[in-house]
Amino acid sequence: MFYIHDTGKIRQDRPSIVTIGKFDGFHRGHQKILREAAADRTGERQVVVFTFSRSPQMVLAGREGTSLSTRREKLALAERFGADGVIEYPFTEEVRHMSAERFLREILVDQLQACEIVAGPDCRFGYERQGDVTFLEVKAQELGFSLHIVEKERYDGAVISSSRIRESLARGDVENAAAMLGYPFGYESEIVHGRRLGRTLGFPTINQAIPAEKLVPALGVYAAEILLDGQRFRGIDNGGVIPTGSGGDGRLAGVETSIFDFHEDVYGRRVRVELKHFVRPERRFPSLEALRTQVERDKEIVREYWNRA
Repeated sequence: MFYIHDTGKIRQDRPSIVTIGKFDGFHRGHQKILREAAADRTGERQVVVFTFSRSPQMVLAGREGTSLSTRREKLALAERFGADGVIEYPFTEEVRHMSAERFLREILVDQLQACEIVAGPDCRFGYERQGDVTFLEVKAQELGFSLHIVEKERYDGAVISSSRIRESLARGDVENAAAMLGYPFGYESEIVHGRRLGRTLGFPTINQAIPAEKLVPALGVYAAEILLDGQRFRGIDNGGVIPTGSGGDGRLAGVETSIFDFHEDVYGRRVRVELKHFVRPERRFPSLEALRTQVERDKEIVREYWNRA
């Protein structure tokens, strides 16, 4: 799969089936769009995911935001669900003020060689979001591309959206989030050295530093599944600030995960930790002994969860 980012100089030499959107998290709605685009792939046609390197909404609001998936995760998901390539186009001042007509002609049709555009019914693009499905329908015959509008995917009676998933994660409802994502929410990164507090308490952990771009769900303790070197393990995960034992100044400490019945030295390896069930919120303890007692309770709860799973 090819990946092009942060450049406006793109020239594809093959006809493209272009999907347009933010693709935050590649949830089940995004997967549906990619599946239908891939089903139309014939001959030399390639499926291309077109998105922006920075969220236009965040740029216009003058602030940075977080994503359900990091760039690395996004690329892996795009390939997994059928994309031949991903383009993260720079959202420059020129692009920001580009008319829908010019955006369609110069970028999608001329640069990407779009022979087909696949999008959801709420697709909007161009200056002040002037380009929509009706606009695409009018321009399809004129510019020589076909248009495939994919109906929204629904869950529990409502349309699946990144916003709904974020709301679930903010409550710690990782089961509901996973049902809409189509896969468990988690963190993938290199294992780093932590504060060694877990080792002091008698339950060593693996530690992950969370990229600034990655959304963090409700802080607290979770039952977790760990994917390491092609193997799956079960354990208990804690994501939060430093509340006990190190001064507790409110900084995000990252993610610490204790893998049940596992004692290998794995520093420097990549790991994926998937959150399966919320146990309790993060809180401060009066002493390390109180923390140790609570951790033992948490481990019992998590083991009971896995016994029922």
